[in-house]
Amino acid sequence: MHEAVDFWNQQLEELGTPFRLGAVTHVTELVPGDYLKTTSAAVLEGKSKPEPPESVKNIPGDIIVALSDMSFISFASIPGSEYCIIGIRNFEVSPLDLTNVGRNLIAHELGHAIGLGHHNDPTKLMCGRPADCRPDDFHCDREQFFPIDEDNKSYLLELYPSTWEPNQ
Repeated sequence: MHEAVDFWNQQLEELGTPFRLGAVTHVTELVPGDYLKTTSAAVLEGKSKPEPPESVKNIPGDIIVALSDMSFISFASIPGSEYCIIGIRNFEVSPLDLTNVGRNLIAHELGHAIGLGHHNDPTKLMCGRPADCRPDDFHCDREQFFPIDEDNKSYLLELYPSTWEPNQ
């Protein structure tokens, strides 16, 4: 998790935007598994996402990353403008147990949280549905983050220009 945040903050710094992801805080609050599965299905099917339960709304932070031992399609869901919920499925099940996959999956979902969508280049971090890119495409023998493409860089600068300030 920390490495993925560091990756994005480095990318943002290199782009010249002042926007950064904040510090990671580890909490042990439970995000209900049925909520994660229902939200995953809604994201996958392009349907409206369920309202988070109060227990989730009370978790501090703008981006909540729920690491789960359940099986579902990992997702980033922005239920409102206040925060984003990211659900990451079980790391002990293939393909997330492969070298390099988990770190890139978390970075990919954080990319959604900061405003990026999918594209279809399997050599880039934000490749995903409807393209046939899947998390196992991130597998390689050495740990690395897949790069973001030039279109994503340009879009991030549109979202967070050099004049960006918090609470705009």
